[in-house]
Amino acid sequence: MIFSCLARLEDVTYQLYEVLFDKAENAQVRLLLGKIMLETRNHREILEQLSKDYEHDSGSVVDCAEEMGGLYTSAMESAVSMKEKVLAGMSVLDAMRVLIQYEGDVGEEYVTRAHARINALNETDVVLKRLLEDIAAEENVHAGDLKVAIEIASSHLG
Repeated sequence: MIFSCLARLEDVTYQLYEVLFDKAENAQVRLLLGKIMLETRNHREILEQLSKDYEHDSGSVVDCAEEMGGLYTSAMESAVSMKEKVLAGMSVLDAMRVLIQYEGDVGEEYVTRAHARINALNETDVVLKRLLEDIAAEENVHAGDLKVAIEIASSHLG
């Protein structure tokens, strides 16, 4: 069930980045957000396939919260809340500043990275292990991409 839960979290996060991408005015910021958005979508698709191949079930949100704990619930709530705030008028720059904390604390990146690392360490299936390690490595890059985007957006304010 963990793969279907992580796929669901990646989907919610993809939707958040899609909104940020659409609202970003700076072309360079859009490129970085687009990169994160596309990698997040790819992670979702890989995790959905892993769920089909390895789990044969897709857990409900309640099951996911029970399986993965409070971090999962917090990550889902944070992504949905941030998307709503951006749609209500929060600036992309302010949202990215909040996302830096989100990415490192209880956000999708942290939950996905943590579970991918745990699964990768315990996994004997070479392909599965490789996929999970690659996802974890890409998740680490997203916070760095956001920092660069924030620097670019901030430099264009003044």
